[in-house]
Amino acid sequence: MKKIFVGGLLLAVFTAIALWIGAALQLPLGAILFSGGVGTVLGLIKQGGPIVRIVSFLIGFVLSWALFGVQAALLPQLVVSQIIGAVVTIAIITLIAGFTRNKMPFWALLLGAATMVGAYQTEFANAPQNFLTESVTSAGGTLIGVALGLIVAAIMEFVGADEDEEPTAKPATPVAAAPTPPTVPNDPSILPTSSN
Repeated sequence: MKKIFVGGLLLAVFTAIALWIGAALQLPLGAILFSGGVGTVLGLIKQGGPIVRIVSFLIGFVLSWALFGVQAALLPQLVVSQIIGAVVTIAIITLIAGFTRNKMPFWALLLGAATMVGAYQTEFANAPQNFLTESVTSAGGTLIGVALGLIVAAIMEFVGADEDEEPTAKPATPVAAAPTPPTVPNDPSILPTSSN
């Protein structure tokens, strides 16, 4: 429980400070709670090492960002272009995870792509012609939030496990087999006989 409270308190404090600094310096940090939460989740899930998780996240993030650029440059602003962008992104992510045998976790790749879409889709839909400027500021603000979330997750791990957390299952200790009883002879010639 202590670990959860520390994580929640730190995320709230970091979010408040980032929003205050963002407003003072006119930085695009309005979605800091969203991106900070994503970074915390990325840090807390244990599948793969931390470097692999972060690299996978960044690949998905940059892939989604690049496909926004392709969509802005080449495709008309129709629902069909969104469908094509989404399908191509998911297909590439699936191929990367599959060919690496999930050493680059599918979930981390997908989380990166979804984070960029969540942070930038509305701005893109409103002004796709501003891709070169707005996407950079949106991506930068989002990655700041993800980094803060990763810091929160690292501090939570440093705090350690709580007393009320369930311990990881230990392998059962093998039980020694019970001794087998001696066999009873089955030969009638050696059994005692009663005399008359």
